[in-house]
Amino acid sequence: MSLHLSEVLDQFLPDYQQSQTMSWQQQAVCKHIMQCRTAALGQQLWQCDSCHQQQVVYCSCRDRHCPRCQGQRTRDWLQAQSANLVQAKYFHLVFTLPHELNVLSQYAPEKLYKSLFNAVWQTLSTFAQRHRKVAGELGMTAILHTWGQTLSQHIHLHCLIPGGMLNKAERWQLISKGYLFPVKALSTVFRAKMLQQLRSEQLSIPNADALMAKPWTVFSKACLCKPQTVLSYLGRYTRKGVLHESRLQHIDTDNVSFRYRDYKDGNKHKVMILKGTEFIRRYLSHVLPKGFMRIRHYGILANRCRKQKLAIIRKQEVAANPEEKQTTSEQETPCWHCPHCRTGLLHLVSVLAQDLHRKPDS
Repeated sequence: MSLHLSEVLDQFLPDYQQSQTMSWQQQAVCKHIMQCRTAALGQQLWQCDSCHQQQVVYCSCRDRHCPRCQGQRTRDWLQAQSANLVQAKYFHLVFTLPHELNVLSQYAPEKLYKSLFNAVWQTLSTFAQRHRKVAGELGMTAILHTWGQTLSQHIHLHCLIPGGMLNKAERWQLISKGYLFPVKALSTVFRAKMLQQLRSEQLSIPNADALMAKPWTVFSKACLCKPQTVLSYLGRYTRKGVLHESRLQHIDTDNVSFRYRDYKDGNKHKVMILKGTEFIRRYLSHVLPKGFMRIRHYGILANRCRKQKLAIIRKQEVAANPEEKQTTSEQETPCWHCPHCRTGLLHLVSVLAQDLHRKPDS
């Protein structure tokens, strides 16, 4: 039997509230997850186009922190992003903050995460402008993750970068090497840019001297060559939640058990057992400030200029390869087969909402 996060909250949230202070945003997230796909949010009536059997489905909460509400959003988002792919290999870089800075996320999360986005883009832009052969402007899609496999605080930024630059003369230049920039050099510049950003936000930096002395982690994954692979990566990292409910193993009177992958031990799958209240504390530590954008586009992929600059790149791609057709990956429209006759498809007939004025949470 599959377990749900709402069951953990139903059982352990009252005890957690007795000992911990919750922000307004955390309270709202818990309420939405517990009400998700229950009568509290209304219901939908679906009917089979073959046997005409009807089925009632409870509405979802649409909260971005809910592990049950990301499927359709992911498909819609990927469909939109498929039009922004270029004919080039893609680089996947991961910039990780030292754990000494985790404390800042407890009282100034928005400033910390904003500083991380800015520092990473400034770092990559610096290297792009100084590149010896193909200096120019990069494009980047950056996705913020604040969690590790055990739900502990592990703040890092996944960056997917097309392997080309647009120079000042608007000439699209492909990067021929199998890597974007040297990661050790990126790490040094990223460290300086991040600390500079934190100071500009007037945040107190814990153990600043020690942070300057230690190396920071920048990880480069193998480059991606096919558009379908790029979209798969985007889907995996952009809409991935804190915890997929399939990882939940057991809930008893005191504890919650869940699977995790131990990267330090050969990526082995293991089981962690936490007190119910500690599990909730870890989960809620990753609730983002209201309205904060955890997916951002920069450079040639920035919202303000993406359409114009991609059009320039498309023309040059066609001129360089006139026989090669520009392809975009199409997402299949999801369909719901009737569980009774197993041949027809279910179609939405009506919606009976309990709260007609409720808006989805960002």
